[in-house]
Amino acid sequence: MSFVQTIKADIARYARERPVRFDVATLLLVKEHYGLQAVLVYRLGQALLSKKDKVLWWPLVAIGSVPYVLLAAWMRFGYGIDLRPSAQIGAGLYIGHLGGIRVANCRIGSGCSIAQRCQIGAPDGPGPLIGDRVWVGAHARILGAINIADGVTISAGCHIARDLPARVLVAGNPGRITLRDYDNSRLL
Repeated sequence: MSFVQTIKADIARYARERPVRFDVATLLLVKEHYGLQAVLVYRLGQALLSKKDKVLWWPLVAIGSVPYVLLAAWMRFGYGIDLRPSAQIGAGLYIGHLGGIRVANCRIGSGCSIAQRCQIGAPDGPGPLIGDRVWVGAHARILGAINIADGVTISAGCHIARDLPARVLVAGNPGRITLRDYDNSRLL
């Protein structure tokens, strides 16, 4: 998926969740779109990182790095949303609440949702591999090199310490499968 298609998927996801008028001023200035703003800043960082090895792009990377660093700091300290460049995040990520979100050293598939106070990724080394359409509830922690398949629903306060099969509902600390063949399409 191209950069522009990914941005369109991100915006479409937010437009579906919070139907409003989307223009540049609204996206950048309205505080209700903090999740989308954080995702767009992350996408800017990923675009700059993808061009850093191409000599012809170095001037643009140098110029774009300054606003990226300032915007990423604002997302981190102003909104409490820390999407690190070490994470690989698929199109259509939805962050519904601000505060205490940290995503690093992981791979997140497309169409996922993350609630407030979530930690995803290992501080050092390989982190989790999360499939498509995964819903992560508030205060959840997914740390370490684990695999989470497509369509998994992780309830609030859940701490995941092992691999999870597709389409399950997980709850508790440590996380345990409470329902199999669970359809989370209404949540996403």
